[in-house]
Amino acid sequence: MPKKGEPRLDTCWRKSRIAARILLREEAGKLTPRDVALGRRLAADYEVLPRLIDQAVHGIRGKKFRLERERRAKA
Repeated sequence: MPKKGEPRLDTCWRKSRIAARILLREEAGKLTPRDVALGRRLAADYEVLPRLIDQAVHGIRGKKFRLERERRAKA
């Protein structure tokens, strides 16, 4: 964690994860006007790359799959 006042070096990854969550909300049909506005801003951002968004989508989906599998194993 950077000290106060120091810039974060992982902003592109964080922005890409936010963009991935917006894409997943769109697939689920739960998109809000706020999501649309933020998605447009992120689409114009040069740090947000399709490769990073793709990695984030796969990471989020994989985590959901693992949690669902663990929940089923407990039942």
